[in-house]
Amino acid sequence: MKRWFRTLVITIFALAAVSLIVIQFIQTRRTFSISDNMFNVSVNNAMDEVVHQMSGEVFQTAAHPATAFNYQDLDSLIVEELLLNGIDLHPVVGIYDGSQGSFLYTSDSRREESLERSPYRYNFSPIGVVSSGQYFIILAFPETELFLQSNTKVYIYMTIFLLVVIATMFFISLRTLAAQRKLDQMKTEFINNMTHEIKTPISTIGLACEMLRDDSVSQDAATRSNFLGIIADENQRMRVLVETILQSAKMSNKNFSINPKKVDINTLVSTVLQSFRLTLSNRGGTIETHLDADPSVLDADELHLTNMVYNLVDNAIKYSVDAPRIEVGTLCKEGHIILTVRDHGIGIAKENQKRVFEKFYRVSTGNVHNVKGFGIGLNYVSQVVRLHHGHIALESELGEGSTFTVSLPMV
Repeated sequence: MKRWFRTLVITIFALAAVSLIVIQFIQTRRTFSISDNMFNVSVNNAMDEVVHQMSGEVFQTAAHPATAFNYQDLDSLIVEELLLNGIDLHPVVGIYDGSQGSFLYTSDSRREESLERSPYRYNFSPIGVVSSGQYFIILAFPETELFLQSNTKVYIYMTIFLLVVIATMFFISLRTLAAQRKLDQMKTEFINNMTHEIKTPISTIGLACEMLRDDSVSQDAATRSNFLGIIADENQRMRVLVETILQSAKMSNKNFSINPKKVDINTLVSTVLQSFRLTLSNRGGTIETHLDADPSVLDADELHLTNMVYNLVDNAIKYSVDAPRIEVGTLCKEGHIILTVRDHGIGIAKENQKRVFEKFYRVSTGNVHNVKGFGIGLNYVSQVVRLHHGHIALESELGEGSTFTVSLPMV
């Protein structure tokens, strides 16, 4: 996925999400306004009926409502009429004498201030007569606004929750697509590099075989031996390459295990270094050895240990400029055998050193991109070290070279 396309998709999604939030907010405000208006209409309709029923009774039975009015009946009547008009809230009820400026009755004396501020105020009027009296029935709905808002907030919260879920899934999908694209690219590079790496020893072996068919070459024992050595070295190189790929795939299985036996690390390193004599000779390089481990025997899987050493030395040669100068050493320290492979090549930047052991990762800065490789060699090395309960460390400076140090327990 190209950067501009990913940016476009994210921008469109962000605009759509913001638009949806704005629309939802406007619609919620509108719904709240409509609900509030409908609530007021319902209350007014209910109270019109209450006043119509009660006014005549009050003013026909007594000169003063305070002495003749049944307040409990009024409460019941108000609740009943509100229910008939679709409102299931129980309001605070008060009867207010405007001429005296005081309440004749309140269903909750603690809410008198709320009753005084309430807009739900209804004047008593005798039936069929426009009264100038100052008696009012006042209702206070302390939960009304909260009740209406709570209903709308549920939808707001649900909308926000769904937007968060959609956004999360959207970005997870983008990351998955990007990771998939990166994986496809790495696989393509892996196949290209693998083809190149395998073609090189095949071509060298083919050329050596052609030379051996020449009678003048085949009759010279020294020359024939040299070409046979080339074939053996290149065959070993190709075997290690293929083995690294196969074993790396097998190590991905959690049930994978090694087959340890007694292995002499000094002998093993010497044997591996012999397979690089042709490469070093062609590039004018040298390998300096300090095989000082004594005792040098440890319990290890010989195949994987051989491939591990091969990969470390092969990397040291590949990432060296001009004539490679490689130093390989072993020593014993605190019950461990320490193997070091040092080169004086191009080195690895600090920010890349932690990732060099990742599968398929290849440093793409400096001159490193000019070197062919699988991107699984050091990952394979780290897995071999882990399976042997050892430790691997890297020290490197750009332009000065790299040193890989492997510590393996003797038992």
